[in-house]
Amino acid sequence: LKDQATKLVKSKDIKAQRGVFAKLSNEMITAVKAKNLLNAPVYVQYCPMKKASWLSTEKSIKNPYYGSAMLSCGNVVETIK
Repeated sequence: LKDQATKLVKSKDIKAQRGVFAKLSNEMITAVKAKNLLNAPVYVQYCPMKKASWLSTEKSIKNPYYGSAMLSCGNVVETIK
């Protein structure tokens, strides 16, 4: 997680940041499922255009991969409680 987070922060290119964010998100999803430390539901959301997931504390989709161009693209694929 730390390596991906460092790459994300150091990158100045939005396309590269989104690629790193996808990897970081996969690692976070795995960690959240394994640790079971949640006191509220977390939603695994998926963008079919990017073929990548992310975590959200809200059910509403706010796609981080395409910005305002496709902010609502995606769906909730899993709820982690």
